[in-house]
Amino acid sequence: MRRDTGFALIAVLWVVVALGGIVGLAAGAARLGQRESINRIALTRGRWAAEACLAIAQARWDEHALADTATVDLGGRTWCAWRLTDPTARLNVNTADSGVLATALCGGRSPCAADGLVRLRDTAPLTDLVQAAAVPGLDSASLALLTVDGPGTVNVNAAPAPILLALPGLGPEAVARIEMRRLAGRPYASLDALAADLSPPARAALLARYGDLARQVTFTAPALVLTALGWVDGVGAPDRLHATIELLAIPLQGRLTLVRRRMW
Repeated sequence: MRRDTGFALIAVLWVVVALGGIVGLAAGAARLGQRESINRIALTRGRWAAEACLAIAQARWDEHALADTATVDLGGRTWCAWRLTDPTARLNVNTADSGVLATALCGGRSPCAADGLVRLRDTAPLTDLVQAAAVPGLDSASLALLTVDGPGTVNVNAAPAPILLALPGLGPEAVARIEMRRLAGRPYASLDALAADLSPPARAALLARYGDLARQVTFTAPALVLTALGWVDGVGAPDRLHATIELLAIPLQGRLTLVRRRMW
């Protein structure tokens, strides 16, 4: 009888342990489901917030103050922000001259990651820089010079020095003049205005490649990328779950003409 009682007690204990495990699993699943629901709600609120920032950005555009970005408190721990970028401040990987790409990325050295980029784009146009990141030898500093957006021209008044120095006809003196005028808030309006500011040798170098250079540059932003972010404080890992809306738009008088909209 004592043996039977012992077996019964052990069986009861195993049943208790099994039930405890089942209850624990159920509680964990419930917590996981609750967290997923909270994240979905937060992401929905984040999308609403991002849309709100797009509306604010449109109003700022009408006031000629779109570049005055800020983080906006929409109430209820919901926030949004936007950033504005000029894709012509970078080299378009799909259209840039292969020589310009090689000079900007590698200083003319060979072999160069630009060779892999050219082979990749010849297969199919790139739609995201994530595709370019797979090219051997292409690091984050190089990716910062590239884009897949815009018409393919380079904005002389916005592009960094490595890109400007890679363009035909622009030497160190011309690039130094461009950067000096940019810092002074007096950007150039044309190649002729730039040429007039250069020494005779630098002017001769620019004029010798004037046609090639004119095809590849612009002095204003023909397109803009407007990225709006929305989030709820304290939700998501590590502490924010962002909703992002990205617009590629052409700036026209009094409005932004939408070319592409992406959301994630």
